[in-house]
Amino acid sequence: MDIQLNSLAQKEFGHIAIEDVAPDDGYPIWKKKDPFGRDYFGVGNFCGIEEPINEEADLSWLEWDGNEVYIENDDKEILFKKAVGIIKGWRKQLIEDFPEDGFVVFASFDDGSGLTDECEKIPAFILRFWKRREGQGLDENAEFEEPVIRWCN
Repeated sequence: MDIQLNSLAQKEFGHIAIEDVAPDDGYPIWKKKDPFGRDYFGVGNFCGIEEPINEEADLSWLEWDGNEVYIENDDKEILFKKAVGIIKGWRKQLIEDFPEDGFVVFASFDDGSGLTDECEKIPAFILRFWKRREGQGLDENAEFEEPVIRWCN
């Protein structure tokens, strides 16, 4: 499956040629085993990993919570291209390094308008990914009320 934009992302960013964006390899994905021998995947510092993983843990939700890359830029086109570049970089690595596994890569856009007046209102994307596991994680086809970029394999 190729990179998809929901209708809100299409409206906001559909004029930008995704095919012209090069993969960004600056956010490499790592793979580790939990204390029970199950594989889980991460990027960067992995938020919340200092908490012990229990045997009943939904590893896809753990990945959703932990794999959060936040990027911001006043220029929405530059920001969108950066997000697409990271998605393409992750897609390339996931296909090459973990060809037997399925993943969901997800980026949601925030234009900053919901922030309070005390906060600097800068457009941002939050990127996440998780391994597809039967009965675990977020429904990859869920609808969202913000612009979303998505890739699944």
